[in-house]
Amino acid sequence: MDFAFVGGALERHGEAREDAGWLRGRFDDDLAEVIVLRGSRDVLLAAPAPQLLRIPLPLLRERFEATRFTYLGEQEGRTLFALGLREEEQGEFLAVHPALPGELRAAATNLPPHEAGLAAFACALAYWQSRSHFCGVCGAHTLLSAGGHRALCCNGACGAAFFPRTDPCVIMLVNDGERALLGRQPSWPEGRYSTLAGFVEPGETLEDAVRRETLEESGIRVGDCRYIGSQPWPFPASLMLGFEAQAESNDIRIGAEMADVRWFTRDELRSGAVKLSPRFSISRFLIDRWLDRD
Repeated sequence: MDFAFVGGALERHGEAREDAGWLRGRFDDDLAEVIVLRGSRDVLLAAPAPQLLRIPLPLLRERFEATRFTYLGEQEGRTLFALGLREEEQGEFLAVHPALPGELRAAATNLPPHEAGLAAFACALAYWQSRSHFCGVCGAHTLLSAGGHRALCCNGACGAAFFPRTDPCVIMLVNDGERALLGRQPSWPEGRYSTLAGFVEPGETLEDAVRRETLEESGIRVGDCRYIGSQPWPFPASLMLGFEAQAESNDIRIGAEMADVRWFTRDELRSGAVKLSPRFSISRFLIDRWLDRD
């Protein structure tokens, strides 16, 4: 499927990274490389090629504590870690390692799919880590383990463990055969329309979430739903689950969260008058897929 954050074979070694000794061996690998982040939203890009900056790990071992590195996995036989720079470290680092900072959403338009997927993975972990400094049960400090994939409560009487979370979100191209239902949020640029979407609630199937969110946002009732594909969406921590859904009613009632919802014909969407979702998104994939069927 042709959209960002999907693609690229990465062996994450989910079980092996639980072994501290095994992880130490990966950290001692002189051929290992490091993807560098600026905070949890920006990636450093090598210039002039549109690719992630990769620094040989031996160049960084003595400058940063081992606990600062997050294990990502192995790609094409090369061990990969991620390192998030603190604000006070960025100037000195960029003076030594020239690079172009790029916000993840913007970088996704230029990076190859496997590079964008790696960046999304690293940024999603960094975001979760930045919000996991304290135990959600007792409030004590936490300590990262398993290569940065687990946060352990330091309070021996508690000992709670926390893991990176992903929020499931349905995104759907609702149509009646000849028209597609698109909407726009109040914060979007004027004229921008996209497929409807919303988070899955506890105890809800994906299909029920499609029907509920469509009804809430547009007043349109949906019948058949068909799963099409998914896209990691690290803004900040979602998994977009794409559907095509068949409308069973026509009269729109715009929901409280929407600025506008409309029916569009294929000719209207092809005319260029409507600003659609960016091409790296699953939303645009669903729209283009429907357009191409004509």
